[in-house]
Amino acid sequence: MKKILLALLITLFSSSLLASDEKDGRFFEDQPDVTDDYQIHFIYMLTASDKDRELDINGKIEEYANKMNALVEMFSKKTKGSSGVKKYKYDYRKDGKLDVTFIRLDKKRKELHKHINNNYRAYLWLNGFNNPKKVYFTFADVTSQDGGEGGVGMASIFLKSKYNKNINSMVKTAVHEVHHAMGGGFACVPGMSKKAHFKSGQDTDAKQMFFGKAYVHDVEGCPKGEDSVYLTPTSKDPYDPFKLICLNKWGKYNHKKLVKLREKQASDLKRGKWNYRSGGSGCKFTYWDRNGSGVMKLFNNEQANKEYNRNPKDH
Repeated sequence: MKKILLALLITLFSSSLLASDEKDGRFFEDQPDVTDDYQIHFIYMLTASDKDRELDINGKIEEYANKMNALVEMFSKKTKGSSGVKKYKYDYRKDGKLDVTFIRLDKKRKELHKHINNNYRAYLWLNGFNNPKKVYFTFADVTSQDGGEGGVGMASIFLKSKYNKNINSMVKTAVHEVHHAMGGGFACVPGMSKKAHFKSGQDTDAKQMFFGKAYVHDVEGCPKGEDSVYLTPTSKDPYDPFKLICLNKWGKYNHKKLVKLREKQASDLKRGKWNYRSGGSGCKFTYWDRNGSGVMKLFNNEQANKEYNRNPKDH
């Protein structure tokens, strides 16, 4: 009887919380697109235990998004060898305003992994935020030991992290995470490690945000940041990170370092050793089919449901 009453109280609390989240100007779904081009869609996310600061409807997320693009425009212009000024392609509503979706998870923060994207990525998939022509970028108003985290398909900034108390620093980290969502840093980039970061660290803004050689280089068979399909003006020779990393369709990107890492990943997975890197950042919408083919596969709803509801200690 106590368990039944507890479950009922939790249900009533959750229903009340969800009802209070309904506010003027707020959207709970991705709104109809005005273009079928690649674009970055923004999300304001809370867990069941987090306070709503209304960042999606008070203009803050739009402010952060504009600051991100201001940095991209500045650094794309001044990076040596750049083809010119670029900025991100954002998802806008028909009224011309930035399309921001509100999400409140049905789990409390303590019920989710310390690296919350381990669960959250599956929630996105299950709820239709899985368009292969979109990057889902979340301003997560939650605690985390990290400032941000991301990979191909989605990335997050954790606003209650100690690393994000300074807005300007947070915005630079956001640009950093978008680069991971675009597949970088690719191991074939001069100075890049196998772990998708510069070997020399992030001691400059350019390194932190993956400009410099990560943005422009002349290495054959290696993707360069300015060619991402998520930047406008669109490159004459763009690459789609979802095809490269999530679908393993690398095409002309056959640099020996990339080929070696893809072969190592395939070998490791088949031998039962976890390895999610194939030359850049990992795909956030895949899982390791360790009881079947031994390869990385795109989520299906059954697998995504398991990942979202997985015990944080089992990751």
